[in-house]
Amino acid sequence: MTSDLRYVLDQSESRLNDEAIWSPTASLTFEQLEDRSRRVANGLHARGVGPGQAFGILAKNRVEWPELVLANVRAHTRYVPLNWHLTASEVAELLIDSGSRLLIVGSENTSVGREAAEIAGGLDVIELGAGYEAWLADQSDAPLPDGPMGTPMLYTGGTTGRSKGVTRSDMNIPTSKFGMLAAGFATNVHMPTDGRAMLCTPAYHGLGFGVIQGTLGQRHTLSILPRFDPVDTLRMIEERAITATAMVPTQFVRLLKLDADVRTSFDVSSIEWVMHTAAPCPRWAKEAMIEWFGPTIVELYGSSEGSGPVVCTSEEWLAHPGTVGKASPVLTLSIVGDDGDDLPAGEVGTVYVKRHDGTPEYHGDADKTRSIQLPDGRFTVGDIGWMDVDGFLYLADRRTDLILRGGVNIYPAEIEAMLSQHPTVADIAVFGIPDAELGQSVKAVVEPATGVTVDVDELMAYASEHLARFKLPQSIDVVDALPREESGKLKKRLLRDPYWADTETSTGGAPT
Repeated sequence: MTSDLRYVLDQSESRLNDEAIWSPTASLTFEQLEDRSRRVANGLHARGVGPGQAFGILAKNRVEWPELVLANVRAHTRYVPLNWHLTASEVAELLIDSGSRLLIVGSENTSVGREAAEIAGGLDVIELGAGYEAWLADQSDAPLPDGPMGTPMLYTGGTTGRSKGVTRSDMNIPTSKFGMLAAGFATNVHMPTDGRAMLCTPAYHGLGFGVIQGTLGQRHTLSILPRFDPVDTLRMIEERAITATAMVPTQFVRLLKLDADVRTSFDVSSIEWVMHTAAPCPRWAKEAMIEWFGPTIVELYGSSEGSGPVVCTSEEWLAHPGTVGKASPVLTLSIVGDDGDDLPAGEVGTVYVKRHDGTPEYHGDADKTRSIQLPDGRFTVGDIGWMDVDGFLYLADRRTDLILRGGVNIYPAEIEAMLSQHPTVADIAVFGIPDAELGQSVKAVVEPATGVTVDVDELMAYASEHLARFKLPQSIDVVDALPREESGKLKKRLLRDPYWADTETSTGGAPT
C-alpha cells in the first residue's frame, strides 16, 4: 500500500500536461487537478473537517467540481452534494443531518448558502471564486497518507418524502485504489476507455458523481456544461467532439422535440456512449435516440442506496424491448410478492436487491434502514417489476405511484410514456387522486412543448386511441412547468398531495 499519494489517478507521466477538465470559463490539466485536489484536502483538514467528517457543496456545474470530488477522496472525508434548488432552511436541514462542518458554495448560491450555514449553527463558508483561490494558494500541496477513501453522502431525492442520507459499503476501500474503483464502475456500465466526456446533468446528483468518477477512472477529458440546453448540448458534442456523456430521459425528450432541421444541423457522429438513468425512459424516446445516435445508448438502473448497477446495452434492449437490463456482478436481483415469497419469472412484484458487498444504511435512521430490508439482507427502494427467464429486469412503476382503481392496478409510467409522444407535450405527470366510488381515479398534469398550446380534448382523444378505457385520465391539467429537478427527478408528491390533504382513506391518506 502506498503511504503517500501524489497522484491518485492511474495515468502515465506523459499525460500529466494533457487537458483533464474543461469548462467555458477555465480548464485544468491532470497535473493541476491532482495538485489542487491535494491543496483542498489539506485545507479541509486545516478547517477542522477530518477523516469521516462531512462538508457540504452547494454549487452549479463548475470547473471546480472534479477537484472537490478528488479532494474528498484524498481527505478521507464525506462530501454532501446539495441540490441548489433547495431553500436555505432545506439546505440547513441536510447540513445538520449530515453533521457537516463546512460549506463550499458557488457564487450564484452564496446568499442561500450563507443563510443555511447560519441556521445550521454558524458553519464556516468558502465561496468559489477569488476567495476560494486565495484559500487554495495558502494550503500545502503535500500528499496525504493513504487510508479509507472519502465518499459522498448522497441524499435520496425526496420525491416521496423527506430526503435521507445514504451510506454504502461498496466504497470502503483505500484512497490508493480509487482509480481502480472508478475504472471498474466505468467498465461495468460499458464506458469506453479514454476519450472526451461531457457532464450535462447536475454535478450534485448521483449521476453527476458517476460521470465524474467514471471519466477520471477512464482518463477522459471532461467538458462541463454549466446547465442543460438542448441546442447548446448538441453544439458541445460537435465542437468538442464528445465521445461519452450521460443524460436523463427528460433530456432525451427535449432533444428529440427540437425542430428536425435544428437537430440534424449538428454532427453527433463522435458519440460512442450515452448512459441514461434516474427515471423511466419512454420506449419511443429510447428507439428514437438509438436511431439518431446509433447503438451507443446504455441504460443504468440504480439508486443512491445501491440497487444497481443493472445495465442494458442498446443491443440488449433491442432484443428485449422494455428491459432495464441485467444485474452487474456485484448484486443479485429477486422479485418478491406481498406475502414475502419470491416470485417466478414473469410475475410482477417488488424488486429486491442483494448487494454482495453489504447492505446500505440511512444515516441516523435505523428504523428506516430496517423498513427496506428482508431478514436475509435484501433491500428495496420500492420499485415494482418482473424478470424474464433470461434474468432481464423490467420495471412497472414505483409502489408509491401505483394507482389502485376499483381493485385494478394502474401504472402511471405506462400512461406517461404514451402521452409524452404527443407533439404538444413537453413533460407529463400521472398520479392517483381520491375517488369516492372506485378508491382512486387517474389524473394527468401536462407541461406544453415550447411555443405550442395543449388542446385537452385532443389529448384525451389521443389517449383513447392508445390506452384501455380504465387507464384513461379522468382529467388533464395544463401547467407552465412540472416540479422536475435538473437531475430528472419529478417531485410528483407536490402535485398529488393537495388532492389527499383533507381525505382519509384506508391507508390513512395519500399513498406514501
